[in-house]
Amino acid sequence: MATKKKPLMSRRLLVFMSTMILANIAGHMHMMLMPLYVQELGATVEQIGLFFTLGAVAPLAFQIFGGWLSDVIGRLQAIAIGSLAGVLGYVVYIFAPSWEWLLIATATGAMATSFVAPSYMAFIAEESTEESRGRVYGISQAMFMIVGVVGPPIGGYMSQYLGFKTMFIVAGALYGTATIIRLLMARKAAGDKEESSEKLSLGQLKTSLTAMGGLCWPEAS
Repeated sequence: MATKKKPLMSRRLLVFMSTMILANIAGHMHMMLMPLYVQELGATVEQIGLFFTLGAVAPLAFQIFGGWLSDVIGRLQAIAIGSLAGVLGYVVYIFAPSWEWLLIATATGAMATSFVAPSYMAFIAEESTEESRGRVYGISQAMFMIVGVVGPPIGGYMSQYLGFKTMFIVAGALYGTATIIRLLMARKAAGDKEESSEKLSLGQLKTSLTAMGGLCWPEAS
């Protein structure tokens, strides 16, 4: 009797990937159009440059913390926290009266990315078998390439004919839907988890940063 072949992706991983597709379509809808939106809200060329410089620096403040938090409280929980920050960013994008307010959205967006990105890769590794992990990563990357093609034309069409506000409302709705699903997944994962292996504390963060510093700047032999 032939054994039933195990699916490449578990149900939980498929649901998780669907949230990543929704969130990344939302992100790609406005990613390429942000300079135009910042300019529409009154920024000069120099101020647009400053805006994106600060936007590039912001992830540095959260990246290590996001990875550490993912290890301590769990992948899905860290992703849920980052997603809530992303929702806040969309609220600011929609109601921002001037370009300076968009810096808040940039900071929360950096927090969302820094919390989600490390956990996303780790979650896929944990949810896939060693034999299928390469294929699962390949499929996930192919999905992100597709949403990178789908998102910008949708955002461009909506911003041109319906306005930036409407485009951000639709993108925020997609991201909000993904966030709700992630929150439900994180809640279920927390219920299934019997005991946390580590306790959330500043001391643990300091220890992790010290260990990372030792890797980056080893003592001279």
